[in-house]
Amino acid sequence: MPIAMIVHGGAWAIPDNQVDAHKAGCRAALHAGWQVLAAGGTALDACVAAVRVMEDDPIFDAGTGSVLTSEGSVELDAALMDGRTLRYGAVANLRHIRNPIVLAREVLNGPATMLVAEGAEQFAQRCNIALIANEELIVERERLLWQQRRDTSVAIRTSPAQTAPLEMEAVVGHDTVGAIAIDASGSLVVANSTGGTPFKLPGRIGDTPLIGCGLYADIHVGGCVCTGWGESIARLAMARRTVEYLERGFSPQVAAETAVRQLAHRVAGGSGGCIVISPTGELGLAWNTRRMAYAYRVGGGPEYFGV
Repeated sequence: MPIAMIVHGGAWAIPDNQVDAHKAGCRAALHAGWQVLAAGGTALDACVAAVRVMEDDPIFDAGTGSVLTSEGSVELDAALMDGRTLRYGAVANLRHIRNPIVLAREVLNGPATMLVAEGAEQFAQRCNIALIANEELIVERERLLWQQRRDTSVAIRTSPAQTAPLEMEAVVGHDTVGAIAIDASGSLVVANSTGGTPFKLPGRIGDTPLIGCGLYADIHVGGCVCTGWGESIARLAMARRTVEYLERGFSPQVAAETAVRQLAHRVAGGSGGCIVISPTGELGLAWNTRRMAYAYRVGGGPEYFGV
């Protein structure tokens, strides 16, 4: 069984001046996961390693560098699913965890499948995962964008005639990160992590930690991880729908393209993308946004990356 891995850094209108950083971040994540697989490690360990790299890279909307809520704080979600056992671990609305994917892995071990907010952070402490100040997750880029959005929102409320588009809209997006890996034993694991959408309502949770929406894996069929506007992806149950296309005999590439077309067709304004893998390591990826950052490799083949 060839080892395989694919990662994405989000499907959105990545600005020209951030393209190189997104490519570099995806390549670094792929390298981290590939080292685990090449050394005989598990797909689970590889996915955690890859996503953790992207959570620590402030260019991505996951972990450090995430977008801010309307109240000016960071709230994080993440999830993992094991396609062999169908075990699933998700966390949401975290404010004091540096690497949500690490906590999601602990949740995957049971007895719960999803933990949120204070309960999730209490569980993290029982797992010896340190809590941090929310401010440690905030970077200056996002603080300035939040300030601009807040000031413009106030101006619109006080002057209904103010309808000019926000300059910041060109540089914010839905930058969920994700990974899929197959190890030498044939185990297949999917993973994702996000800071959500810019200026979101506190407590908002999108598709990322929802099984069948942001991610799904079945070792007998394949796996999918989604990225984009979470509300539209959740309405379509896009990850499970994509895996169903694999069950119907679609190739991973056709399944990915079909799911993205359905996202735009069935949900008004539906936007995003997905990465897909079959049990044999065949890959697919598609998006209907301006760009999606990605990197992948299969067996002894070369590394591919782009946006």
